[in-house]
Amino acid sequence: MKVLDKPHLDLTTPLGRGFLAFLSAMAEDERQRIVKRASAGRKAARERGACFGRKPTLSAEQQADARRRLAGGESARSLGRIYRVSHTTIARLGPTG
Repeated sequence: MKVLDKPHLDLTTPLGRGFLAFLSAMAEDERQRIVKRASAGRKAARERGACFGRKPTLSAEQQADARRRLAGGESARSLGRIYRVSHTTIARLGPTG
């Protein structure tokens, strides 16, 4: 493979392939550094008390009430209509959480 506007990047020669391998190794090293920094940032945020993910659709009181009503025999579909959420949201709560 040849880069037409940059003849010094001729990838058909051993020197060109070596240059490409070097660039590939540098990119891989940088990617590993990015992953490490992102992981450290998430860990630090967790230690500061940050919450990840989507906020709960139902409040803690609504969840407790829905669990109680599920345990009492009401269907997840009917509770979903009452709380205006999907029945799967209710079913995921389970009778005991």
